[in-house]
Amino acid sequence: MSTFHGVADAYCRSFATLCAGTIPALLEATAPAMDHLDVGCGTGDLALAAAREGRRVLGVDPDPDMVSLAGRAASSAGADIDLLGAGAPTLPLADASAVAVTANFVVNHVPDPRATVRDLARVAAPSAPIAMTIWPAVPGPHLAAYGEAATAAGAVAVPSMRLPEHLDLPRSADGLASLAEEVGLRVRRAAEISWTWRIGADDLMAGIAGGVATPGRIHGAQTPAMRADIETRVRALWSDHATADGLLAFPVTAALVVAARP
Repeated sequence: MSTFHGVADAYCRSFATLCAGTIPALLEATAPAMDHLDVGCGTGDLALAAAREGRRVLGVDPDPDMVSLAGRAASSAGADIDLLGAGAPTLPLADASAVAVTANFVVNHVPDPRATVRDLARVAAPSAPIAMTIWPAVPGPHLAAYGEAATAAGAVAVPSMRLPEHLDLPRSADGLASLAEEVGLRVRRAAEISWTWRIGADDLMAGIAGGVATPGRIHGAQTPAMRADIETRVRALWSDHATADGLLAFPVTAALVVAARP
């Protein structure tokens, strides 16, 4: 389990652009619905993309900073998006009220994945698509490089945030599909999707230094000297993915499941 409390700006600069890589697949999975509920909307990238397709969008997120960022993004784009500070498994929405639901990298961050997916199923109308993504168990090369750099530098370990076995799920498309079926959903699609994430090294490092995800927790627990050592090492490892335009290009994969209530 991980939290994004207090790291919204750092996330917006860095890992939000990574999570946006699934947006085309999620929009396709929920088409042609014109009403769209985006649970865990974060900085609003998916909600804004749905609104640009002409959908009426409600974005919900439990973090007030994320809701604020999503609101500013919608305002800047001139998009009409409704936003609500809330989250699964206690969504303040009526049963069977949503005709399309997305949860982009939500299930892998909550303290009770089953309760969360059960709540998504509760608010979805019968046959309404529920499209969910999670990160697979094997970390992407950007994270693997950080782990390698931290280990080589002798970084102090941080407590594990892994869920207890009885609450966790296999971090794969099949694992998420099994969880969906367990709470009574019918799985329409379970697959891995891949894309290339392009980001500047400074932006990626800003996300980690800002406390985002496990690397952020590790980084924040070190002394200034240790953080500097890790940064030097990880930038050298990231340079293997450098492109001619000065960005980094990482191949990444996510698990996608599209399901619905009978």
